[in-house]
Amino acid sequence: MSKKNIIKKFDYSLELIENLILDIDSYKDFLPWCTNSKVTSKKKNNDIIEIIADLEIGYSLVKDIYTSHVKYNRKEKKIVVNAISGPLKTLENIWVLKEINDKTCEVEFSINLELKNIILDKMLNKMFDIGFKKILNSFEERAKYLENLN
Repeated sequence: MSKKNIIKKFDYSLELIENLILDIDSYKDFLPWCTNSKVTSKKKNNDIIEIIADLEIGYSLVKDIYTSHVKYNRKEKKIVVNAISGPLKTLENIWVLKEINDKTCEVEFSINLELKNIILDKMLNKMFDIGFKKILNSFEERAKYLENLN
């Protein structure tokens, strides 16, 4: 199983980062290896937002879709993502957002990831740190892009 935990400061508003993370339909536009992304359902109940989304992940000719359940507690500023179907044996990632000031926030991100396919999982483990950095950088670049739109 691949695991990672990181705390990162972003020089962007908490609202921008929050919207970026929850805009799953746009993941296909900026996340590496994400060839399609689609929210299939979304429910709001007071301070809780629940989303079911499909992500198509691919490299070269290999592509697969996994479905995840995203639960956002707006009061706690915590997003929990769990895989509910697809090639992932385990996926749990947690985002905890903390406002530092109007233009800066801190994000604590943790992920536990394991593929059902043992061979692919071993390959993932070897490349996990590189892939993780690439994904984190893509979120930062997307935040910069969105900030420049305003």
